[in-house]
Amino acid sequence: MDWTDLEKHFSAARLGRYRAACGGDVAKAAQAYVHNLTLAAAMVPMLSVLEFALKNGMHHRLAVRYQRNDWWESWGTDPLFARQQDEIAQAKLKLRRRAELATPDKVVAELAFGFWSSLFNKQFQGTLWHELRLVFPRCPKPLRQRHTVSAALNQMRDLRNRVFHHEQLLWLTPSLIDLHGRGIDTIGWLDPKLVPWLAGFDRLPATWAAVRSA
Repeated sequence: MDWTDLEKHFSAARLGRYRAACGGDVAKAAQAYVHNLTLAAAMVPMLSVLEFALKNGMHHRLAVRYQRNDWWESWGTDPLFARQQDEIAQAKLKLRRRAELATPDKVVAELAFGFWSSLFNKQFQGTLWHELRLVFPRCPKPLRQRHTVSAALNQMRDLRNRVFHHEQLLWLTPSLIDLHGRGIDTIGWLDPKLVPWLAGFDRLPATWAAVRSA
């Protein structure tokens, strides 16, 4: 498939970033795009483990905090949680459109990573942080601060969006391998046992090394 075909299918705007980064060499740019797709696929295991372990850990702690599995209902019309209530309403709407019951587990599964990371925002310091800090029992005490956890999760949210929206990953600062490492660190804060388990099928380090040596 030549460059014109690739531009037709993936857009000149998207591929132009690779062409510019490769000094106008379309053969190198096409290979770079393939490498980017490969790296994106290799990032999915780490991001998935982080997202699911995070949301389920938070769900558990918030259920304890509010003494109910549908803990969001305790927020009522409190304006502090207006954005989050909008996202919950959208999650319930999606479930109804699929003719599914809006059970607590279904709602939790439907909520995006950004919902969960938003609960570490500054405005929740006095309402949620005391409980949510317990989601990260193995985070070193000097780092177990709301702003530190929030920054780490927001960085992972941005990375997740780049990966799933097929944005450029090859020339990031910090590099993709460094960001991957930060994600692994955050997973370790949740449960260190997840780290070696993930390593058994995490292809990103090997994929990154192969791409860098190509």
